[in-house]
Amino acid sequence: MTAALRALVALGLALLVAGPAAATVPFSRADANHDGVVTWPEAHRVFPKLKQIHFDKCDPSGDGLIDQQEYPLLSTFYWQNYIMAN
Repeated sequence: MTAALRALVALGLALLVAGPAAATVPFSRADANHDGVVTWPEAHRVFPKLKQIHFDKCDPSGDGLIDQQEYPLLSTFYWQNYIMAN
């Protein structure tokens, strides 16, 4: 096995063990204007396949904004339903 192939296998195993958290977009990147919340346009920019109805379902407070506490739900939902499902 070549060194490049070993490195690729190691990376794949690391992502498998770490799960979605290792492959998600950090809150600081999603919050483009750094105001402490992620709006629908900001979310759609980093999660391009995301539908607004799913954004709304990941917003339990219903204020149309995803804060840092709500963000893991959105990020994990996107990973599981848009990335892993394909």
